[in-house]
Amino acid sequence: MAPTAQTMQRMRTAAMSVLRVLVCIMVLVLCGLAILRAFAVEVFHIPSGSMAPALLGNHRQCACPRCGQVVAVGRHTDDPMGTGDPRFYRNAFCPTCGNYPLAVHQGAEVQGDQVTVDRTAYVRRPPSRWEIVVFRLLSNLFIKRLIGLPGEVIRIHAGDVYVNNQVCRKTLDEARRMRVLIEDKGPGVGLGNRVVSGILPAALKCEPIRDEYAYNAGLHASSELVHDFMVESEIEILSGRGAVSLRLCDGGDWVETLLPVGETGPIEAFAWPLNNPEHTRKFADSPVRLALHPGRRYRVEMALIDRRCSVAIDGKTLLVVDLPESGKRAGVSRPFVMQLDGVRVRVLRHRLFRDIHYGQQGRNAVQGKSVRLGPDQYFMLGDNSANSEDSRYWSNRGRVGSGDLLGPVLHVQRPGR
Repeated sequence: MAPTAQTMQRMRTAAMSVLRVLVCIMVLVLCGLAILRAFAVEVFHIPSGSMAPALLGNHRQCACPRCGQVVAVGRHTDDPMGTGDPRFYRNAFCPTCGNYPLAVHQGAEVQGDQVTVDRTAYVRRPPSRWEIVVFRLLSNLFIKRLIGLPGEVIRIHAGDVYVNNQVCRKTLDEARRMRVLIEDKGPGVGLGNRVVSGILPAALKCEPIRDEYAYNAGLHASSELVHDFMVESEIEILSGRGAVSLRLCDGGDWVETLLPVGETGPIEAFAWPLNNPEHTRKFADSPVRLALHPGRRYRVEMALIDRRCSVAIDGKTLLVVDLPESGKRAGVSRPFVMQLDGVRVRVLRHRLFRDIHYGQQGRNAVQGKSVRLGPDQYFMLGDNSANSEDSRYWSNRGRVGSGDLLGPVLHVQRPGR
């Protein structure tokens, strides 16, 4: 039986009502997004490299012809129009293998990162140390890493941050977020499925490692020695019973951690002064017992950062132990060694990192001076310390008021990714 005209009219009326409801919902959603954009989140473009490598400004990049590492170099300050003149990039180098010079100028310029900032975050919670923050100062917008909290005394010494005269130690997760790549050995860059039965050293450079950034296209005049390192290796246990030894050196001490293979036991930690292995001492066991097993793959991490030794396997932190603060430390050219005792291992990928190193440039909280923060004041530093105008330079001892903070970075969008 065919529907009547009255029934058809009711159906059309109902369809129009549904359509009006959908249109209203869409309008409300768009209005909500506009309000969110105006009051809750905001997007900023990063033009310069004071936060590199965490955030890249306008830059050019190329793959190193020797090792394959992709190197990004920021727009030179003397090239404000981004012409790519070769003279501005003549010192470009590969941080992994030291290859020099790189033909970075031949590539097209890539726009800097875009960041989304949560402008309501500090209504819900107080600012946190080590997070990246956008703030306003002297009518300009800046983006830096928040280092000092209200009421603290801040000082920068040997690349590390000291809070109330004690070194401020990072958790392993914080170290992961702030680490700077030095060396990457994997299938695409020269390591492949390397089978190791003895010793695997890292960092083939001969010179002590300094706070150099490939992004800056050269070593800056006031460069400093760095001492805080982290390694991450993807390994496959092939055979044997014994231990995988991971060793890191910070220029003051060598620290060794033994990962048991085939037999359950704790992760053992040993240390000895640089060039004095006869003074080796055991200083920690992990609270959990474990064993790596032949036929399985593992992601092992070890960090010696801020005089804190941390070890993780497959992302789970198993050992954290602090060493006493050290005096003057020597330069380190090869900070990592993997040594095997009674086992064979295939190394699928191996990466060496360093921690952010804060330099002595500027006048605030450097050169032995401290800055005391007020009840609503913060201290800000750029990751690319040698190329960052930050709290070390600003008036009012570099203090940034809480009312000047816009919010932390929620998301980073890198062009081409």
